Amino acid sequence: MPLQAGAAANVRELAALALIPFPWQQLNFQIVFLAPRTGYRAMTFPAQHRIEIYARPNDSAQMLAYDIAHELGHAVDLTFNSEEKRLKWMEARGINPKTPWFGCDACADAKTPAGDFAETFAFLLLGPGHFTARIAPPPTAEQIPALRTLLPERFMTSRTAKPKHP
Repeated sequence: MPLQAGAAANVRELAALALIPFPWQQLNFQIVFLAPRTGYRAMTFPAQHRIEIYARPNDSAQMLAYDIAHELGHAVDLTFNSEEKRLKWMEARGINPKTPWFGCDACADAKTPAGDFAETFAFLLLGPGHFTARIAPPPTAEQIPALRTLLPERFMTSRTAKPKHP
């Protein structure tokens, strides 16, 4: 018997969450899947500890996982990063340290250091394939060890211990 649209979407969402190779629940952010939202794939609401994923009907579980990982990157950044760590991140990524970390509220973040952090976090978790940051290119194999030292060690499980190289 074929799955109904709602059941199929739920299977896809669960499959996407299963692809996230670290204990994201420890961040205490709720992840919710909602209908598509024009201009956005996902958003993080720090004050509410909420991540919204605007799942499009044709998104694969892998694509949703990348959106989730990107938003979890924002949650990690907001929870654990300091100004000093952010400056080290920008240095490691070749980003001008005078660049403001955040853009405007609810703006696309592809050209901000915060967006680069989130995209690189997703890249380190899931490998290449969907990197959309524009302030710096995808991390090189040479950069990855230094970048990993700037992430909270408690979230680097055995599944994320060996980065997937481009």
